[in-house]
Amino acid sequence: MSKKQKIKKPSQQKTVRQISEKAVAKLTGSTDEEHPSFRFTYADKNRWLLSDWTSSEINDLIAGLQKIEKYTWAQIKGHGSKKRGESVGTGYKLISSHPSLPDNIPEDAKLSEMRIDEKKRIFGFRVDSVYYIIWFDRDHSVCPE
Repeated sequence: MSKKQKIKKPSQQKTVRQISEKAVAKLTGSTDEEHPSFRFTYADKNRWLLSDWTSSEINDLIAGLQKIEKYTWAQIKGHGSKKRGESVGTGYKLISSHPSLPDNIPEDAKLSEMRIDEKKRIFGFRVDSVYYIIWFDRDHSVCPE
């Protein structure tokens, strides 16, 4: 073999590789690094209906959902007030004491509330990165504080 045809030695420099947060989330089964999407499959047809909202309130809802979609679930879960009466971010929280759920809601669903603005809320449950909306609360009456 001539000098020009020598095979180069591999570099001794080691590169540190890290698994991306999204890949780790997939491995652990968590979807907290994904952005939410909203579904209406389980929307209650009897109480706290979207059809009761005014066009202005629906515009507020759409703007609120668009804002929420910009965050990951991890960011959404980190938002909210720490003190009673403060209004911060989406205000996502699990609800244990609530009105009876419609019959079509899965038994293992964990009801949660997301803040749209100071008064308006949506109530539903999360499966992976999808948030299934059950109730549209325009005047903070589903679970008043």
